[in-house]
Amino acid sequence: MKPIKLAAAAAALALALPATAALADYPNMTLRMAHPLPETWPAASWDGWWAEEVTRRSGGAIQIEVFWAGQIGGLTEIMSLVSAGAVDLGVFAQAVHAEELPLASVSAGLLNRVSADPRTAHELAGQMYATDPIRDELAGHNLHILKWTVPSTYTLQCNRAINSTADLQGLRVRAVGGAYVPIWMESFGIVPTRIQAPEIREGLTRGSLDCNFGPIEWATFSGFASAAPYWSDINTGSFTTFQLYVNNQLWEGLPENVRELMTEVAREAMERDQDALPDLAGAAIEDYEAAGGQLVALQDMDALAEASPDMIAIWAERMEAAGQGDAVAALVPLMREAEASFTD
Repeated sequence: MKPIKLAAAAAALALALPATAALADYPNMTLRMAHPLPETWPAASWDGWWAEEVTRRSGGAIQIEVFWAGQIGGLTEIMSLVSAGAVDLGVFAQAVHAEELPLASVSAGLLNRVSADPRTAHELAGQMYATDPIRDELAGHNLHILKWTVPSTYTLQCNRAINSTADLQGLRVRAVGGAYVPIWMESFGIVPTRIQAPEIREGLTRGSLDCNFGPIEWATFSGFASAAPYWSDINTGSFTTFQLYVNNQLWEGLPENVRELMTEVAREAMERDQDALPDLAGAAIEDYEAAGGQLVALQDMDALAEASPDMIAIWAERMEAAGQGDAVAALVPLMREAEASFTD
């Protein structure tokens, strides 16, 4: 596969090359990056933008070959490929590795009703990834995180209207990896159903799912508005979804200016992603409604909020029982601060 080319949209967004970066002496290198999703998937384009910008700002010295749509590793395989150095970089969902990454996967974005909006979730993730417990956990798997993706808030798109919390009883709802989202769902009688993101449409069409649990932009991208035409406004929280990791041994061996460049571009990519998100979500809502979808407002939102279990406390108790008490002490205050977004 040839190194990826600059897309016209990315070129239009690119900032002028800083004079200091233009003069930097970057070594020639080619890095391989595995991605489980198609390049056209919502927000995945910012992973491609990051790779393209690193190439552009290094004057072409750093070439990054992106292998999209699971060409060299599926969603559950990329973590081990990056960890072992079989690929240099990889994007995967930490949620599907909750057992291996009990701190990073959960505290940095896998608990319901902790972050009420994408910006809060994005900032919480950044704070978490900067703590010693999570840095140590990732380093133990030979991983270094470069960027993360936070889509719009996770709601429900269903094949029937959800007017009250009682209507949630018995619904088969797509659940992400790990034990904690299912705990929240089961407290309302929901039947958590494990289906990966690329399989959602098929599940809704064939009837193995009643609802998708995810951001609205996924509904219109995947085209399942006809199978799930009722969009519930239940805000289950905002989550970090896919993360870009680099092999940590490789990372530590890279020249400082290369690490600085990759980190700088990653930060910019995330900011651009967050800035673009409201328009992306707004356009998705218009497309959803144009396809026959309709918004259904929950009539007893206060009851749902009151009945929602304290997921931070549940997670903290489990981590303490597993001997992670010191880590919990460092992470829970940050999560509680983010949780205030639901009442502010």
